Amino acid sequence: MEEQQNEKMSPKARWIIGGIVTICLAVLIVVAIQLNKKQEPEVATEATQDKKEKTADEQIGSDLEKALSELKKDKSSDDKKTDSKDKTTTTKSSDPFAYLFNPSKSEDPLTFLSIDPTELPDVPEPVVSKTDDVAGVQDDKTPNGPVAVLPTDLNQTPLPAVDDPKLSGGSLDLGKDDDIDNIPSGGGLVPPLEDNDQNQGNNDQNQGNNDQNQGNNDQGQGNDDQDQGNDDQGQGNDDQGQGNDDQGQGDNDQDQGDNDQDQGNNDQDQGDQPLKNVSIALPEETYDRLISYKKQQQVYNALYYGNKEDLNDQKIVTLLDEMLRNYNNANDTDITARQLIQSLNQSQLNDEQARVYNAQLAKLKEEIEKVTREEYVDVYVINVGSSKDQLYYAGTFKDLLNGNKDELEKAKNSEMALADQKANEAAENLRNNKLDELQRKANQKALIEAINSYQLIANYSTEAGNEAEAKRNEALRILSESVEVSDEPEIEKNDTTKVETDDDDNKTESKVDDQKELKKSLNQLMEEGEYIQVLQQASAYVEKYPELEDTIKEASEKLLEQSIKDMKSNNAYTDEDTKKYLSQSYAALTGLSTVPSEISEKAQDEFYGYRLVMQAEKLIDEDPTQAVIFAHEGYKRQETDGAKVVLQKANTALSEKAVGMEQEQAERAYEILTVTAKDVNEDIAQTAVDRKTAYGYATTGKDLHEKGNNQEALVYFSEANRLYPEKDLTSTIMKETAQALLDEVGTEDVTEQIKIYNLLVNVKGLDESIKTQAESRKTVIDILDRVNTLEKQEQNVEENKQQGLYYLNEAVGALENTGWSDEEKAKIQQRYDAHVSSMLEQAQTWSTGSEEEKVKAATYYKAVAEIGKYAGEETITNAKKALNDLGYE
Repeated sequence: MEEQQNEKMSPKARWIIGGIVTICLAVLIVVAIQLNKKQEPEVATEATQDKKEKTADEQIGSDLEKALSELKKDKSSDDKKTDSKDKTTTTKSSDPFAYLFNPSKSEDPLTFLSIDPTELPDVPEPVVSKTDDVAGVQDDKTPNGPVAVLPTDLNQTPLPAVDDPKLSGGSLDLGKDDDIDNIPSGGGLVPPLEDNDQNQGNNDQNQGNNDQNQGNNDQGQGNDDQDQGNDDQGQGNDDQGQGNDDQGQGDNDQDQGDNDQDQGNNDQDQGDQPLKNVSIALPEETYDRLISYKKQQQVYNALYYGNKEDLNDQKIVTLLDEMLRNYNNANDTDITARQLIQSLNQSQLNDEQARVYNAQLAKLKEEIEKVTREEYVDVYVINVGSSKDQLYYAGTFKDLLNGNKDELEKAKNSEMALADQKANEAAENLRNNKLDELQRKANQKALIEAINSYQLIANYSTEAGNEAEAKRNEALRILSESVEVSDEPEIEKNDTTKVETDDDDNKTESKVDDQKELKKSLNQLMEEGEYIQVLQQASAYVEKYPELEDTIKEASEKLLEQSIKDMKSNNAYTDEDTKKYLSQSYAALTGLSTVPSEISEKAQDEFYGYRLVMQAEKLIDEDPTQAVIFAHEGYKRQETDGAKVVLQKANTALSEKAVGMEQEQAERAYEILTVTAKDVNEDIAQTAVDRKTAYGYATTGKDLHEKGNNQEALVYFSEANRLYPEKDLTSTIMKETAQALLDEVGTEDVTEQIKIYNLLVNVKGLDESIKTQAESRKTVIDILDRVNTLEKQEQNVEENKQQGLYYLNEAVGALENTGWSDEEKAKIQQRYDAHVSSMLEQAQTWSTGSEEEKVKAATYYKAVAEIGKYAGEETITNAKKALNDLGYE
């Protein structure tokens, strides 16, 4: 039927119908524009809107004129054709409306609305803006960049709030669009029609999705409703709908420039399909690394890297406790492991496991310290040490006597002879009152050295102890007598018997010449406890009244008894009146010839301890060494709280002052403090032992370094620094020794190199620059070993490969501080590059496989892009691009 109608239709009729269709299409476009303008919020100024409407109207008029002109040309050309029935299908040159139809649908040129989008005129899109200055519009009001089309139904799709994160600088954030610069300056977005379906179609037209045809089909349906009144024409409308799809594609090419862009949201131009995310592996947990070391029996590394944590992880503490049990025998532990254990930290966790670990660690450290000292004494002190050092360690550590008795007996005899010589010469010289101050000080020093030697012998040998102790006491008494602390206080003369002088014959007479009266006065003083005055007065008249000797003896005994009692009180050391009274008592009992000798001697012995303590108190600031010797002897004789306080003060003063002494004086001071502080200042006594030992270790280390035994020398230097951190005993020589090891390490095999680095990283007091080199080298070597271990594992291959990259990052980052040559550093970088290359090669293979393999490929690409900080900028960029090409961000 349709074919018959077409055959009967003349070319003129077809030309008229085509013109009518074209005009209808133009009217529809204008109506759509006007409707869209009515629904859009009035966000532009009137001047701008008028200008845009005028521009759009002018453009539409121009396009219509152009279309009519083409129609006229086609008609004149078509009039020259024949009306043959065989020529029902015409070309564009013979049919003025052929470009409006799709000949592929039907041979009939009236197949409706199959429009070639490339033949349609461009209809400019009005730009809607909230203000004159919006994103994409320059000062001349010419759009430049992305523009926003507001939705038709504002109730359905509300505008974003002012504080919406999509708003930036007062303009809509349209998101990322790779082709945003390709949007034409004139717009290119077709305004939506009224109904929602048509709005959806226009949004699809703006988005550029080839498969979003719903809107344009609805628009075709809209054309179908424009009183066309013809079922046959309905087919044409469907075809025209298809044409509008093609037109949408054309507009899409103009607006977006990319046929692969997916639909975003309906209220703004989104552009790209959202990239999927893929997760990469995290760095290996420390605990997992420690477990691996445990399985490989790398106990040292398990403890070393575990100790770098804060030890607040119960799992790590438990593991370290288990690893530490491998070193339960300190004698069988090598020097490298000993240094590691000495550097381990206590756990701060407050649980049973932490307490067990801390106790085991403390015990092991103590055993290592003991073993080190035993080796030092056996190998160095006994063989090459001084006799005084041998006696000191034998007397301080009784367990060191075993196996060394012969050597120690020789040392005792030699030291006794030397002490006797010093004591005798010094005592003889000090009895000579013609010594000047320097000579007196020199002889006092010799006496102190003799006293110290006697003390060391007494501590070592019980057999020789009595002899050495007696000689020590005698030397100390001589020293005490030679020390002029201050003038002894004079005895106050409170004699109640006054003596008058007879100017004529210079004779003296006592006011009281009656013996009974004198006796009465002395009895009164005795009752009042004024024993010193009794002795003074009775001594003055004993020659005249010999019977007063009994009174003198009684007063002396009572005075000594009272003095002994007073000396045991705290007032004897704190109360000035008591101190003065005791001084006068001593002077009376030992200075008055009338006092019976046995009482005088007893008084000297009883007062000796107290007087030593009082001397010590006055010497603490001036000469703390003598003060300690005197206070210690006085405390031994009295054992009073007051004497103990003075001894503690003296010990503290000497310990503090010894830090600044020369080595010989300092060692002597610590030898003395080891004894004097043992029972009253345990911390000071232990400090003295440690510091005395530290001097010995430092000296031994220097000897070992000179002999080329640098590793063992470093151990002794380290122990010296650990025992005496307040004093720089080794820094210079230790740095030389460590540097010599670093210079030699290149000639050693890998096992020996690792052993040396393991030693250097844990020795105490090493120069920071050298320690950093050793730590960096150890880090690189251990990382390469760890990466190789991870790559050999058959499980979790992808995760291990990524964790290996984390480790290699750390290795390359540590190269700067290794001190290695450029060639050595280049080898590590090559190992890094090879790891990255293997990941990229594997990723490339996976990228052409299944979806699961593509995910693996994306994981590797992302790992290289984000982790591979030393892979090079080009490699990282290529990895990112490959990741994006797979559809991942």
